Amino acid sequence: MKTKKLPEVKVGQRWRDCDVRYCGRRIRTVMDIDGDYAIMGVPGNPKLPRTRVAIRRMYPHSTGWRLVK
Repeated sequence: MKTKKLPEVKVGQRWRDCDVRYCGRRIRTVMDIDGDYAIMGVPGNPKLPRTRVAIRRMYPHSTGWRLVK
């Protein structure tokens, strides 16, 4: 089994959800890092909930995330 290189995830980075159901509409900013998880949210919009995403899923594939900025 090939081991994937985990991305360097930093607070302030913007990531796009690669899930085809979202069609590139869902972009989140890393608000905090909690161990093996990135806490994602939309700055300035408290109505949208924060999301906890496993860093191991943050690479471009059908259910992963792609770094925007």
